[in-house]
Amino acid sequence: MAVAFRDLFGRRDTAGGAAIAAQVTGLAQGWSIEITARQAAKLERLPLPRGTRVNIAYLPDEEPSAILQTAARLVFEGMVPVPHVPARTLPSATALSTYLHGLAAVGVREALVIGGGVADQQGPFASSMDVLKTGLFGELGFSRVAVAGHPEGSPDISAQGLAAALAEKNEWARTAGLEVELMTQFCFDAGKVARWEQAIRTAGNRLPIRVGLPGPASIKSLLRYAQMCGVGNSLSFLSKRGGNVLQLVTATEPDGFIVDLARNLGNDPGHLVAGLHFYPFGGFEKTVNYAGAVAAGRFAVEGDGQGFSLTA
Repeated sequence: MAVAFRDLFGRRDTAGGAAIAAQVTGLAQGWSIEITARQAAKLERLPLPRGTRVNIAYLPDEEPSAILQTAARLVFEGMVPVPHVPARTLPSATALSTYLHGLAAVGVREALVIGGGVADQQGPFASSMDVLKTGLFGELGFSRVAVAGHPEGSPDISAQGLAAALAEKNEWARTAGLEVELMTQFCFDAGKVARWEQAIRTAGNRLPIRVGLPGPASIKSLLRYAQMCGVGNSLSFLSKRGGNVLQLVTATEPDGFIVDLARNLGNDPGHLVAGLHFYPFGGFEKTVNYAGAVAAGRFAVEGDGQGFSLTA
């Protein structure tokens, strides 16, 4: 039994199925996905189309060597690795330099620079900007750097602080000589994402945005990951719908979210959303298959125009 995110969030818009299908397929082009070194080690082969962008999560207890090994494998298999660089986790400037030199040596040319989720700063870097300002990415031949976007805010920084940090990242991107994009944490409310994008654009953001969302997963899994990642509003919303035991084991799919986001963006031709990034909370291969089917248009829009179902 599968429940789409639209059933959790009460989607109500309707539109022509062909127009929705075209919007969804366009949005899903060039999708990217998250993986951990542990997940990658369990897979005999990575079931991905060549050229897929794959973010490698740097968990608080992760060894840099495991990230390097995973990145090298991704390069060998024809993927584009995007390792995380968590500022507050790095114990020293030497550790950052060694890590980035190692990544560059195995062919990595992209990275996601984040503050990092640790409670206590481990070294000299308090923020992603501290890492970016070292100049190492340009020196080592990186071509693209992503930084975090926060549609729901962040438990680690105030709204004013987020706005100031985003303005600083835009200014840095203007002269960095690299492609720079925003990558968001996962969210379940497409309207909120669209409103956030419009608000930061009005405030001066010019960085393209990759929107994060979970792949197919149980509500129980979504609750667990939302709690771990500090996605406050999404966690609150899911919690209200997670009391039913049947719901906790029911599969959910993000088609309602994708349709809502595509429709919102279709009404705003100036938007800066560049694509989707999938978090595989319900399984890596399952998420890959889902994302690939959506991008290939292997789905049928449902009669009410609120979601879609994959076709064979």
